[in-house]
Amino acid sequence: MNDNKIAAVVIGLDINGLGVARWLAKEGVPVYAIDKNFKKPTGRTNSAKKVKFNTLEGEKFIEELIKLRENFDDNPVLFITMERTLRTISEYRDKISHLYRFTMPEHKMLMSLMNKNGVLQVAEKSGVRYPRTLKVTAPGIIDGAKNFTFPCIFKPSEQNTEFGDEIKKAYKTNSLDEIKQIYAEIKDRISDMVIQEWVEGNDSDIYFLIEYIDSAGNVVADFPGRKVRSWPPNVGGTASCTSAYELLDEMRIATAKYFKACNFIGMGGMEFKRDSRSGELLIIEPTVARTDLQHEVAMIHGVNLVYAQYCSETGQEFKTLSSDEQKNWPQKIWRVAPIDRYSRETVTTDAQDEIDKRYPSVEALARFSDPLPFIYSLCGKVSAKINHIIKR
Repeated sequence: MNDNKIAAVVIGLDINGLGVARWLAKEGVPVYAIDKNFKKPTGRTNSAKKVKFNTLEGEKFIEELIKLRENFDDNPVLFITMERTLRTISEYRDKISHLYRFTMPEHKMLMSLMNKNGVLQVAEKSGVRYPRTLKVTAPGIIDGAKNFTFPCIFKPSEQNTEFGDEIKKAYKTNSLDEIKQIYAEIKDRISDMVIQEWVEGNDSDIYFLIEYIDSAGNVVADFPGRKVRSWPPNVGGTASCTSAYELLDEMRIATAKYFKACNFIGMGGMEFKRDSRSGELLIIEPTVARTDLQHEVAMIHGVNLVYAQYCSETGQEFKTLSSDEQKNWPQKIWRVAPIDRYSRETVTTDAQDEIDKRYPSVEALARFSDPLPFIYSLCGKVSAKINHIIKR
C-alpha cells in the first residue's frame, strides 16, 4: 500500500509542470505547484495547490522556497521543470538540501552537461558516437569547421531565454559564410556558440531514452520514445512523440556509457538521431536533472517516471511494468495540438503521416479528470479568433 503523505513541490506550471502535477496527483501525492502566473490555461489545473512566487530563479527564489518549507511537516520532494530554475537550485543547493528532497550530480558536472561543449567532452570520454562539433567564441574560430560536412547546425552552447524569438534555438546552415553572417548579427548578445554537423533525417528519426537514476546510481525506471514532429520542424522542441521499444536496448547501452562517464544521478534523458544515410544512431544531447515535455509520453504508456522519482526520494518501492508489459502496452501519440498542427502544415513526410494514422493520440491539455486547462485554452483561442475578425 502506498504511503504518499509527503508533499511534492512542482516548480513551473506550464505544459511540462502540468503533466508532472497530474501524474503525481493520480498516485495520491499531495502536490503544490509554484509559478508566477496561474491565469494561463495550464495554471487552471485542479491537480495541485498553487503557490504564487515572485520569481522562479535567483537568490530571491531561494528565499521564497525556504519560506515555503515552513508549511510542511516533512521535507517535500522537489520537481524541477525549467532549466533556469535548475541552475539556481544547483548553485544554492547547500541552502536547501536539508529542506527539500532532490537528487542531482555535483554542481560543476551539472553545469558542464548543460553546455554543448561539456556534452561533447563527456561523449568523447564515454566513447559514444556524437556529431562532430566546434566551439565558437569569436569570428576567427569559425574557419576551424572548414572541413565539416554541410549542412551544419549553429546553436548557442547553452539554453538562453533572455532574447526570446530574436535568437533561434538552432540555425540549419549550408556554408561557413552563412554561419559568419548569423554570428555577426548575434555575437553581441550571445557569443558562445557551437557548430555541429547535421545528422541527416527528419523529426521522426529522433529518439530518446528518459530515466530516473537514484543516488546510488541505479536506474529506477526508464522509457524509450520517438519524436513524431517538432516545432519549428527539424530544429525545434517536441510537438508530438510516441514510444520506441524497438530501440530500447541500443539506447540503454549508449545512455549507460554516457551517464557512467559523468557519474550522473537524478532525472535525466538522452536524445538520439538515426542518420538516414548510414542508419547509425548518434547521441545528440542529454536533458539533465529536470523533466521536459517528453516525460508525459512515458506516463501514458504506463511508466510513471515522476512517481518513480517520488518513491525513490521517499524510500518507497516503485513497481514498474515488466519489459513484456511495457512492450505490449497500447501505443499512443502524445501531442501539443497547436504546435503539432503547425508543424504538420509546414512540412510533413510519409513516415510521420503513417505514425499519425497508426496510433490514437492524447492531447497534452485535454483530460476529463482535469478539464479546466483545455477549456481555458479553447476559450482563449476562440476569443483571439473573434478579436482578429473584428479588427479585420
